[in-house]
Amino acid sequence: MSTPADDHSPLDTDTKESLDTCPVALEGGAVVLTKDTSSDSTFEAMDQADPKNWPQYKKYINLFLVSFMSLMGYFSSAVYMPATEQIREYFQTGLTAINTTIAFFVLLLGIAPLFFAPLSEQIGRRWIYVLGITLFTLFTILCGTSANLGAFIFFRLCQGVFASIGMGLGGGSIADMFEGPERNRAVSLYMFGTILGPGIAPTIGGFITRYLGFRWIFYITAIMGGSLAIASFFLLDETLYTAAMRDNRSMWARLKTVRVNPFRTFGLLRKPPIGLVCLAVSTAFGWFYLLVTDIPVTFSSRYGLPVDQIGLLYLTGGIGNCSGAIVAGLISHRCFRWLSRCHGRPVVEFFLAPIVVALPLILTGLLLYGWGLEAQHNLFVPLAGYLIFTHGTMLSITLGNTYLVDAYLKQSASVVSVNNCLRNIFATVFSVLAVVIRDGLGDGWTYTTAAITTFVMYLPLIYLGLRGEKWRSRD
Repeated sequence: MSTPADDHSPLDTDTKESLDTCPVALEGGAVVLTKDTSSDSTFEAMDQADPKNWPQYKKYINLFLVSFMSLMGYFSSAVYMPATEQIREYFQTGLTAINTTIAFFVLLLGIAPLFFAPLSEQIGRRWIYVLGITLFTLFTILCGTSANLGAFIFFRLCQGVFASIGMGLGGGSIADMFEGPERNRAVSLYMFGTILGPGIAPTIGGFITRYLGFRWIFYITAIMGGSLAIASFFLLDETLYTAAMRDNRSMWARLKTVRVNPFRTFGLLRKPPIGLVCLAVSTAFGWFYLLVTDIPVTFSSRYGLPVDQIGLLYLTGGIGNCSGAIVAGLISHRCFRWLSRCHGRPVVEFFLAPIVVALPLILTGLLLYGWGLEAQHNLFVPLAGYLIFTHGTMLSITLGNTYLVDAYLKQSASVVSVNNCLRNIFATVFSVLAVVIRDGLGDGWTYTTAAITTFVMYLPLIYLGLRGEKWRSRD
C-alpha cells in the first residue's frame, strides 16, 4: 500500500531508480545523496532520450503519425459502406454476407491490439507501427484485386488485423510522450484523428464508387497507407523509454523472451473502473455502428437517395464525432482542475464528470433520429438527431479514454486496447444484427431501445465517480 509521501512524490519511478544508484554519505545521522560525477553524462543522455523531454515539434510529429494510423483503422472499415450494394452484386451474394465482412473487420480491429499492445510494452512500439502499416497496405491492394468472394473476405480480415495498429498502441505512445494537461490535449487530438475516419470515409467511398468503381476504394486506401508507411519509416521514433534506454539486447533476443497473453490483457476488465467505463462507452459505440450500418438501406428506402448522396449523410456523424472529441479536449482538464480546487485535492475520477452532459445528448439524439425516421419528417430532423448522438457519444468516449490513460499510466497501451476491443466486439454484434433489429422493431423503437440500454449502462459511471479512487487503491 502506498503512503501519502509516495502518492505526492514529484519523482517518477525511473528517477527514483536512478537515485537509488547514487552514492550516499551519513552526516549527523542523516542520509545525504552525493553526486556521482562519473555518471553525469549518462544521466544527461538518458534525460534527453526520454520522450517526455523531446522538443514539441518531435512529439507532435509522432502524435500525428500515430493518429493518422488510428484514423486508417476506422476509415478502412467504413469507406465501402455506401458500396455494399455494388459489392454484393459483383460477388453475387446477399447483403448480410457483405455486412458480415464489415462486422468481422471491426471485430479484428478490437482483438488484434490485445496481442500488439503487450508486445509493444516489451519490445518497443516503433517497428510494430512500421511493419503493421506496411502489411496493411499490402492486404489493402490484395482486397482491390480479389476476383472471388472467398479471397476478398480473407484479405479483408488480414487488412483488419493490421489496421488496428494505431488504435492499439496509440494510448501507450501518448502516455510515453506527454504529461498533465498536455496529455489530455494529446488524447483529444488522437481521438479526433481516430473518429475522423468513419466520418469522412463513407462520403469519399460514395463518390469513388459512383465515378471510379468500388475497387478504387481499396487502391486509394492503399496509396494512403503506403505514404504513411514511408513517412513512419523515416520520421517515427521509439517512444518506449525503458526499452530503448535499458535493454541493450538485439530485437531478436528480445523477441525470444516475449510473453504475450491476450486473455490477461482482457482480464483488466475485471477491475471495476476499467470494466464500467468500457461497458458504458461500448454500448453507445455498438448502437452507433448499428446506425451507420443501416444508413444506406434506411435512406434509400425512405428518401430515395442515390449512393453518392448517402455517402454525404455520413458527414453529419463526422462533424458530431469530431466536435465531441474537440469539446472533450477543451473541457476535461478545466473541469478536473475546478473540481480539484473545490475538493482540495486532485482525483483522477474528476475527468469523468462531464459525462453528465454527454449522456443527455446521447439519449436526445437517439430518440430524435429514430422517431424522425419513423414519422418520415424532413431529412434534417433525423440528421439533427444523428449529429447530437454522435457528438455525445464521442464526448463520452474521449473522456473515458482520458480517464483510463491517467488512472493506469503504467498499463496505458493495454488498457486502451482492451477498451478498444470491447467497443469493437459490441460494434461487430450490432452490425451483424442491424438489419434484423430494424426489420423487427422499426426505426422508432429500435432507437428507443438504444436510448434505454445506453442510459442503464451509463448510470454506474456516477457511482464510479464516488468510489473509483478507493477501487484503484486496492489494485
